[in-house]
Amino acid sequence: MKKFKLTLGLFVVIFVILLIYQNRAYFFAKQTLSFILVPEKFQWTAPAVENLAYFGGCLVIGILITGYLGLVAKLRSRKTIKQLNSTIISQTETINALQSELDTFKQTSYIEDDLDDIATTDEGLLTNSKQPASEPMMIEESIDVKDVIATNEITEQAVKQPVNINKA
Repeated sequence: MKKFKLTLGLFVVIFVILLIYQNRAYFFAKQTLSFILVPEKFQWTAPAVENLAYFGGCLVIGILITGYLGLVAKLRSRKTIKQLNSTIISQTETINALQSELDTFKQTSYIEDDLDDIATTDEGLLTNSKQPASEPMMIEESIDVKDVIATNEITEQAVKQPVNINKA
């Protein structure tokens, strides 16, 4: 890729030199530039300079502007990278703290006891190992707003209803 860029740059330079050489009369002719801010009150005229100098000056100004914008973009990206790295470090510390906290909770036996109580049947339905599979489990359902508005009181039957999840 470096050789390709070098070759392409060399062709551009040769093309520009060839263009200037073939148009020597125009590029080496002297021209003056004038600047009029307010008619007849302020007028400034630059000394006569070759057209090649104007082209070169415009090229240098363009390179300086591009360099400045590139430098600003690089500094902004460095600042963003530093902020993102600090975010990564803080999140990594939080992850490590939460992982150590999770490990301490995993070592306690009360979670294992609760996990032993809950098992799945062959059909993949959730049952409680303390109750036989034939008995229905009590499942809390959400309260219907229409029932609450109509009766203005919540009964225990509206909250808990027996549901057999084994025959779903």
